[in-house]
Amino acid sequence: MGPRSNKKGKPRKFKSGVEARRLGPRKAVLPLGKTILIVCEDSKSSPDYFEKLRETLRLGTVNVEVCGKECGSAPINVVNYAKDKKRSVKTSTIIDKYDEIFCIVDVDEHTSLGNAVQTARDNGIGLIISNPCFEYWYILHFEKTGSSYNDRPQLYKALEAHLKRAYSKSGCDFFEVIYPLTGTATKNSEDILRSQWQGEADLRKCNPSTHVHRVVECILEIATQSRR
Repeated sequence: MGPRSNKKGKPRKFKSGVEARRLGPRKAVLPLGKTILIVCEDSKSSPDYFEKLRETLRLGTVNVEVCGKECGSAPINVVNYAKDKKRSVKTSTIIDKYDEIFCIVDVDEHTSLGNAVQTARDNGIGLIISNPCFEYWYILHFEKTGSSYNDRPQLYKALEAHLKRAYSKSGCDFFEVIYPLTGTATKNSEDILRSQWQGEADLRKCNPSTHVHRVVECILEIATQSRR
């Protein structure tokens, strides 16, 4: 059977195999919207929080990838994982780049964050530190407290007093309780950083403190823009 004709009756030219290969794979066309990568050091509590935040906001035009257990808990491993993802996405057939990359790490279980801080800075990655741990962000939904915590059990006890139930790191199954208080948590977090720590950028020195509100505000802003 001969080649098909175009509308003018002339034979349609087919591209050779070489020409077709030269074109290479095409990127998939995605809805407009920023793409965020969030890499968490733990595999349950904080990833579950961000997943539920994404689901609640119905971010259909925003891709938020949350990675936990794949990269291990050491802060430098978390940052290196994010760095590798940033590099590999350039060859992806789905997206061209991540518009924002955040690494979520705690202070309490790590003797040194120096390498992670420097590597994140060198690679344009946002290192989001909580001191002593991520659960301080949960407490800020209920109160603005600047009292330091000696260890996780002490902080968990304070959180449980607000939740009126035992706390388990297996997930954020109380998300529906804290989500309406997100604005309060953000304000409390910013107030503590400003009034108690005078805007200190290195939260390793500031117990208690967190920059989690920066990630949350970014997601909320993108969600608002995607609905315009």
